[in-house]
Amino acid sequence: MRHKLRRYYLPDPSAPWPERFARRFTSRPVPDFPRTIQIETQTGCNADCVFCDYGISSRTQPAGRMPPELFRRIVEECAENGVRRISPYLTNEPLADDRLPDLLADAGRRIPRAKIVLTTNGHFLSGEMAKRLLALDPPLHAIHVSFQGTDRTAYEAQMRGGLQFERTLANLEAFARRLRDECRTRPRLQVTMVATRGLDTRKAIAFWADRGIAAKCTVLDNRGGNVAGAGALALLPRMSPYRNCPRLMKQMYVHFNGDVVLCCVDNSRTVVLGNAARQTLREIWNSPGAVEHRRRYIAREFEGLPLCGTCTIDR
Repeated sequence: MRHKLRRYYLPDPSAPWPERFARRFTSRPVPDFPRTIQIETQTGCNADCVFCDYGISSRTQPAGRMPPELFRRIVEECAENGVRRISPYLTNEPLADDRLPDLLADAGRRIPRAKIVLTTNGHFLSGEMAKRLLALDPPLHAIHVSFQGTDRTAYEAQMRGGLQFERTLANLEAFARRLRDECRTRPRLQVTMVATRGLDTRKAIAFWADRGIAAKCTVLDNRGGNVAGAGALALLPRMSPYRNCPRLMKQMYVHFNGDVVLCCVDNSRTVVLGNAARQTLREIWNSPGAVEHRRRYIAREFEGLPLCGTCTIDR
């Protein structure tokens, strides 16, 4: 398979047209507007997962809620530019925000063709919240639930925080049962796991299959160097530099106060590209800092490159 990174290039309007034309057949241009966007509607997470640095970084970061008018303005610009996916979360547990179903209903009306994909730890996926999410029209495209392990000991050791194995399991089983009983194809419910030591992924996938719930594993990374103990969680003896990441080529990440950061792993706001409360998303996406970071990544100039230069992955 071709190296993913080499499928991207920075378009050069001044290049001869034959060169520009030919390049489209061999690689993919960085778009002039992000294809997908993650939006943090409020801060706070009731988990403290072993593979995430939220428990440390959150102590130094601002807290609050995104004003509805800012969320609406972001969505309107995304609608104007054909964003393909909206993910209403970032460094938080999205279902802790009781406004979320209303915000997503508004987003669905404005961008009906965009996929709205929610990732949650499942703690609040019950009762009135579950009812409101299922009432959305158009419906959510998918709900991904982070769930590590198949028993209380493994789950609570990896998810930590205030999560309880029995509660979250009951929430998922009840939600899946309702989807089946009502013959719903959307939202698609899926459990996601990060492959780490102490987690039997084959056993976990079979565990969820027995309950009629799809499950998948993602590869462990050190979140741009922010999780110092990631190596101890890795399955391989040594983690490798992550050099084919497509995130900064097509995704945007917006914090509750409008700060746009480089990557979803940037909990500490190491690289703030701009602020959506004061600038358009297009201005931020095409700002000199954002373009230069992409240029260096594509040119493989990783020495001293914030986050990307220290990011490793377990493969």
